[in-house]
Amino acid sequence: MTELSVDVRVQVARWRNLLVDAARCGALESPLAALSHPHWERRELQAIWWLRSESLLPVGVLAMRLGGLAMPRLSRLVDRLEDGGLVRRERSVRHDRRRVRVRLTDAGRALADELDAQVQERMAKLLSPLQGETRSALMDILELWVQALTAQARTAEEVAEENTELASAPDELLTASAA
Repeated sequence: MTELSVDVRVQVARWRNLLVDAARCGALESPLAALSHPHWERRELQAIWWLRSESLLPVGVLAMRLGGLAMPRLSRLVDRLEDGGLVRRERSVRHDRRRVRVRLTDAGRALADELDAQVQERMAKLLSPLQGETRSALMDILELWVQALTAQARTAEEVAEENTELASAPDELLTASAA
């Protein structure tokens, strides 16, 4: 681990304490963890919610969004959602037909809208103790933080994508490009 400045160590300790206090109040539970539906399991509902948020996802990305779900388990989950008419699989035409992406159907979007209403209700309860400018200031700071995290993650995803493309390239292409 890199050596942290005193200022950063103080901020990390303060943040850790804030997170502990927030967890004690129940504020750190993911709004997705509370999703419920009489017919679908929580993980399936979370997949539906993520697909609503991101429209079309490669199965590997969906697995990551669901906490690193193993591919065999994800495949069964997508099978169940597909059998229920909530999602459909699509093969990538431009890149590699072996790559599968998942998209919501109209029925899936309707369920996703219901789920998003549950998520928004949970989030509104979390924000309700703050008023006006304080709530706006929190949102502004969180947006800056998420932008920085997104830029950092995008770089990591680009490297992973390049490695995936190299791994799936035929050996002849790799040999030819190395020569």
